[in-house]
Amino acid sequence: MKTVKNWFQNIKSFNPVWIFISSLLVFVAITCVHSSLSTNFVLNNIVFDTTNPWRRLEFDKLGLDVTLYPNNSEVDFLQSLSIMNLTSAYYTRGIEKLILWTDERDIGFQGTGVDQRIGEAKWDGSSFTWYWDDMGLTVPESGLRIFVSVETERNMADNRTVQFSIPELLDNNENGKFDIGDKGAFFYSGDNGPIGLEISNNSIQVIKYGTEDHLGPKSVITNLFNGDSITLRNSFIVSGFSKDQGKFDTRLVQISITTEGSPDNWQDVSSEMINFGRWVYNWSIPGTGSYNLKLRSRDLIGNETISDSTTITVVNDGEGVVSSEQSKLSLDKNESLANGKIYVNALIIIKGANGNLLANKNVELSYLRADGYVAKNTQTTDESGTLVWGVISTVAGTANLTAIADGVELNEHPILIFTNE
Repeated sequence: MKTVKNWFQNIKSFNPVWIFISSLLVFVAITCVHSSLSTNFVLNNIVFDTTNPWRRLEFDKLGLDVTLYPNNSEVDFLQSLSIMNLTSAYYTRGIEKLILWTDERDIGFQGTGVDQRIGEAKWDGSSFTWYWDDMGLTVPESGLRIFVSVETERNMADNRTVQFSIPELLDNNENGKFDIGDKGAFFYSGDNGPIGLEISNNSIQVIKYGTEDHLGPKSVITNLFNGDSITLRNSFIVSGFSKDQGKFDTRLVQISITTEGSPDNWQDVSSEMINFGRWVYNWSIPGTGSYNLKLRSRDLIGNETISDSTTITVVNDGEGVVSSEQSKLSLDKNESLANGKIYVNALIIIKGANGNLLANKNVELSYLRADGYVAKNTQTTDESGTLVWGVISTVAGTANLTAIADGVELNEHPILIFTNE
């Protein structure tokens, strides 16, 4: 899903968010149509399992799933969105963060590492709403599917419950634009809504007070996705991240790569971080064919998780192997203000050994800071083998950028510095 603004995923809790934009900004001129009808909202109702409450320090807990459609035009832009909880949980009372996502790759919510992270909500205590503003998310005729996920509070004193809604439209000063305290969804076209109703889950989820930790870590592969095809070569760098659900860290991550019908073959991954916030595995590819990839991870008290299988195909397409020497990663500048407004453009050009441009290659751009904060995002090269990310920060610091293109780490590792002055 292409957006005007794509916010970069924040993997480690309680760290400021850096923003990466997945492509050159494209501004589409559309006729501004004002209508008494609201943009269509289709609720994908979530039925919570009442026997499986959420607990503290959990993340990627799906709270709302809605598809938006434009009204009276082929395309619209979601500028802002507000969310309310109809039951007892709110900011620092069961909920630490709400994260907005758009659906990417596999249909449905996968969350961190797969879906496109738009950003963390802001909290308005006067209206008891969370909101996202200044987004400009493209809403095509085919619809934009969005998710709201929860990160639960670190220190809970009692049980809380969740039943999220997009509240009925409230435009306090009737200017057609979102201001703090307004409610609902605001669009470029002016077809704001919902009108005369709220979009709400029917089911209620419990966030349970207590210190129990019964879930293993969530581990995902971030540069390979179900159904991908890659080019046969001697080795491929599989990259990913892991984070424990609950109060402990990840102690172990292993990967199994097998052909259809073969038993799991668990191998240790490598990581520079003790909690496997970023990890890699150098896969020696035995030949062409279909392979199943799974992850096994374990936290410090032995809670274990085995991921669903990801199926990829290895093909022999001759000149399709990425060349780390021919490919380029560059920045238009190496220093910028950490004011959340000025972007640094990261340009990536992917080529083969003969200098041929390579389209449709997964490229993962990541950075690692000295304090252990990791961020990463994977997008696909266009027909000219090119990607442009806009990099922004609200926090001063130095980051070392790494690009892995179709399993090959590029030679350039530019240093990006954000300063307060």
